[in-house]
Amino acid sequence: MTRSSTKASVLSSVLGLLVFAGCATMHKTPPSAPPALPVVKLPVTPPTAPSGKTPRVPEQMMLIESVPPGAIIVVDGRPVGKAPLRLAVPASAQGFFLNDVEIRARFVATDATEVSRTAMEEFTPRDKVPAVLHFTPEGAQRAAR
Repeated sequence: MTRSSTKASVLSSVLGLLVFAGCATMHKTPPSAPPALPVVKLPVTPPTAPSGKTPRVPEQMMLIESVPPGAIIVVDGRPVGKAPLRLAVPASAQGFFLNDVEIRARFVATDATEVSRTAMEEFTPRDKVPAVLHFTPEGAQRAAR
């Protein structure tokens, strides 16, 4: 046996042992991306420009979370989905709400020992759109941008 064939034989034996022992890195499937959160857009009636065209109203995205997750989110009396979700809010160029907005999180009881609860947060045009609105059965917290 030649020296190069002996080296190749030793290397293949070592590689085989590493693979057998689970020490070698094999091709793995990449981890799947987390599911994207649904995006809900609030309706807005923008003013009509003199040219008759409707100007584009800027939006700010707001993440709505709840603990425990799955609270039913209601915006201005209209159910829009379950937390967590992203809400596209009509906003001024400076990031303030354009209209009054009321957001509620309804925590529904899962058995007879629990009580259903609702937490509410109200916004006016003097409020900046928060980056995150976090609900618990006791209330809500805003996280600024």
